[in-house]
Amino acid sequence: MTTEDMLTIRSSWPATTITGEPGIVAGLLTVSGDADGSRVLHLAVGEDSAPPEECDFVEFVLSAEQAQALARVLS
Repeated sequence: MTTEDMLTIRSSWPATTITGEPGIVAGLLTVSGDADGSRVLHLAVGEDSAPPEECDFVEFVLSAEQAQALARVLS
């Protein structure tokens, strides 16, 4: 399966841990498309520069309508 990145957003912002310690959290949002026309939204959140095993990942398959709505909102 080959995918084409359609959208990538990287951002870092100040955050506070549950214990109140300051830190930096980083997020990566990617929307990819496959040759069959499906779209997948990938979201990764964790401490800035954290290894993948210390990050949280969420993935959603998007319908064509959902992908178009996301593109409109983010444009």
